Amino acid sequence: MRERVGERLLDLLKADYFASYVWKSDKDGDTDRVSINMNPANLSAYERYYQYRDPITKALRHRRRATHVNEIMAQDDLRKTEFFNDFLARDGLHHGMNFHAYDGRTHVGDIRIWRGRNRDTFDQRDVEILEAIGTAFSNALCSLRAFEIRLSAADPVTRIRDWAGELHLTARETDVVKLAMAGRRDADIAEALGISVTTVRTHLRNVFQKSGLDSRAALLAHINGLRPN
Repeated sequence: MRERVGERLLDLLKADYFASYVWKSDKDGDTDRVSINMNPANLSAYERYYQYRDPITKALRHRRRATHVNEIMAQDDLRKTEFFNDFLARDGLHHGMNFHAYDGRTHVGDIRIWRGRNRDTFDQRDVEILEAIGTAFSNALCSLRAFEIRLSAADPVTRIRDWAGELHLTARETDVVKLAMAGRRDADIAEALGISVTTVRTHLRNVFQKSGLDSRAALLAHINGLRPN
């Protein structure tokens, strides 16, 4: 989706370059790159080095709205930086705008759109266009994220894994729960895991003790979010 948005924006805004990332944290930085008309090797250098010496993007990210790069730093000052001379100019990027999308406090994607030095800079109308498209972009990404969360929650393996993590089950206890929830008998579980039936039952007792449940039926209902009538 981000690439399709980029293609349309390049045409609509008479721009030359597009990049999009998802920001994870100060430690992990920008991830999940999508780009158009930019050198992959140069972007790899950005991910390794230049993003940590980038004087504009952190401030742009905090704006949460369409913002011209020169609202953050004057063009003459930007041109004096290592970031501009050794990263932006290497690909020909000169005039830029950003839009950063959030779902609550979670950064879900951004739009970085640039023109080359032979074009005029973006004007206020361009910023307004990016704001309108960026808002729709943000809504679409939030909807997609919500769908992915619901899809993950519907996956029984994911539900068991998350539940086991909350209760601090051991890896073997988790394996036994997965097979028990699939309807496998104690003997089948023992054969699948290469352990004795007695050991299977010991693991199940431990699971019941940690969870406060007392039967497989209660375990199945609990993990599936069901309540007894």
